[in-house]
Amino acid sequence: MRSHGSGSLLRLANGGVRFVREVVSQRRKGVDSKADVVIYGGTPSGIACAVRCAREGREVVLVCHTRRLGGIMSSGLGVTDNVYAGFRAPIYDTFVRQVREYYRSKYGEESKPYKACYVKGKLHVEPHVAERVFTDLVQAESRISTLYRYYPVSVERSGRLLSAVTLRSLDDSTTVRIEADAFVDASYEGDLAAAAGAEMRTGREGRNEYGEPHAGKLFVFPGNGPISPDVVAGLLDLRTITKSGQRIFADPTGEGDDAFQAYNYRVCLTCNPDNRIYPDRPQTYDRSLYLGIVKKPEEHDGSTFALRSHLMLSDGSWSFQSHLPNEKLTWNDPLLLDANLEYPAANWDRREQIVRKHKEFALGMLYFLQNDEAVRPGVRQEALRWGLPKDEFADNGHFPYDILVREGRRLVGRYVFTEHDALQAIGIQRAPIHSDSVGIADWPLSCHDCTSGRRPGSLNDGVLNLPDVTKPSQIPYRALLPKDSDNLLVTVCLSCSHMGWGTLRLEPVFMHLGESAAFAVSLAAAMGKAPGTLDANRLVRKLADNRVMVSLFQDIDLSAGQEWGPSIQYFGTKGFFDSYEAAPEAYLGRHTARLWAEAFGSLAAGDSTHRETAEKLTIARSQRVAEPERVSGNEFFQMIKDELVKHGINGLRWPLELNPESAMTRGNACLLLYQWSSER
Repeated sequence: MRSHGSGSLLRLANGGVRFVREVVSQRRKGVDSKADVVIYGGTPSGIACAVRCAREGREVVLVCHTRRLGGIMSSGLGVTDNVYAGFRAPIYDTFVRQVREYYRSKYGEESKPYKACYVKGKLHVEPHVAERVFTDLVQAESRISTLYRYYPVSVERSGRLLSAVTLRSLDDSTTVRIEADAFVDASYEGDLAAAAGAEMRTGREGRNEYGEPHAGKLFVFPGNGPISPDVVAGLLDLRTITKSGQRIFADPTGEGDDAFQAYNYRVCLTCNPDNRIYPDRPQTYDRSLYLGIVKKPEEHDGSTFALRSHLMLSDGSWSFQSHLPNEKLTWNDPLLLDANLEYPAANWDRREQIVRKHKEFALGMLYFLQNDEAVRPGVRQEALRWGLPKDEFADNGHFPYDILVREGRRLVGRYVFTEHDALQAIGIQRAPIHSDSVGIADWPLSCHDCTSGRRPGSLNDGVLNLPDVTKPSQIPYRALLPKDSDNLLVTVCLSCSHMGWGTLRLEPVFMHLGESAAFAVSLAAAMGKAPGTLDANRLVRKLADNRVMVSLFQDIDLSAGQEWGPSIQYFGTKGFFDSYEAAPEAYLGRHTARLWAEAFGSLAAGDSTHRETAEKLTIARSQRVAEPERVSGNEFFQMIKDELVKHGINGLRWPLELNPESAMTRGNACLLLYQWSSER
């Protein structure tokens, strides 16, 4: 950190103490603390951003409102939900590799913990291991100073630039003022962006606001059973989403509301008797709150906190959980509907009350399942197999530190990512293309319970999962940028609709965007600019060159390091590919070569034609335009020269040690264009 005096920081759980004392001492002398970047949020996104900023030479202050790093990953989430299992960004990949190495080195390659930590492309990690790896990543960077248990209370700005943030301790009245060139809000709450005056929103948009077919209230009816006429009447049948016959009906009004996804603790449980502790009955325990669990589905009226009637399966096994190494699981119930609505905009005193209510509710439900005679004996017996783990959260009663803020504030930025951005775009065979893409999302558009409203036979209002129609999407840089600020980036509470949030809301995406934001900050600093004024092409090239995925292709592994990798990533944001196949080793056909040449000429002239280019490629494919002739290097070179001349651009040279007489592959063609574009 750039501070007066040593400016160093003890990187321990109490690491903020020394930092605060130094800052307070300097303020008494009339001197403020300074940094290159202030990042608010000790989340995986904030950590990825801080580590990359430090590696790019930036002096970073990482501010965390808790006492530990890692956000919900260190508080029991336990799994990196993702569909795409390949390499997406360096820091995320490092985290996954270091977790796997921890289990391998401690237990051995043939051990159950090591095999359980990575299953079908998903990481499964115990909370204390996640915290350890995240802390190690931060401590390894000398340019990162970490401030614990502080939150933003005010932001100073000059025009479109933030200049300083004042932070207040959650433990006492101490305040810290830090000046910086750039600011990143990587928190789950979006408090820094809100303090800066950025436009934020919560709740669900109406169906007409962005034309999203699943916006507003909706109800899912599972299974193949008949839907009664009184339920169907007046409702819009949107689509069948699974082979089971599950159907979705939207409220006929299409209106939005203030509701959003319910919160809960991801309670870590273990079945190891030597590591298991049974929680005491909470002082606020009220068994009537949980009787809905033992009701049959048809008996539910939705009035008792809208408990999930399918909490446990008929055999007594847990229905909402993910298994972790060392005989643990992370329990994804109970959801306490309607109890979180105040949380996003509340002060921390009120938030603590809300959090405490969720904690007591979760512990009460566990106690109920284990002890109440209303629970079937088989279910009670299974519940009694599980308890809180002695080796997790030892200083917090073995209960997770942080609640899962599943959805809160969302930025209203320069671009609003909506449901449409994760659906197949009209005219092409992939989701909409964004020329300023800084990351990808791959999780299905989905949502947990939002309200206790039900229709007879339906699940709670808001429950949704659309794996059959969701497409891997590109996330535009504009979605990270407030409308009126040029040096503030938002990597978690980014600009999106409630439905758009359904595919963005995962930690792999947040870590990915955190690293992309760091590259934007470092590039802007090198150019003497504010991040919000960067040329998108320069940023996308920076990310592509550093193996940060901006375009997903099912036939490319970024970790393989092929020379043409960055170029295909870059041109994937420019419409050169109409599907998720890049086919880099295939020969370039004449028709595609001409389309690429035309598009490159337009790009060189400053025109954006990515949508039209992709649509032309799709049309050619649908019409089976024959491409029997392979294009040689010389022919492709001449096509490019001709297109550039049309735009008054001359001086193109053959830059590669390739035989110009040989047939051109698609990968090498992109590599040529990429090198030529760097000279423009």
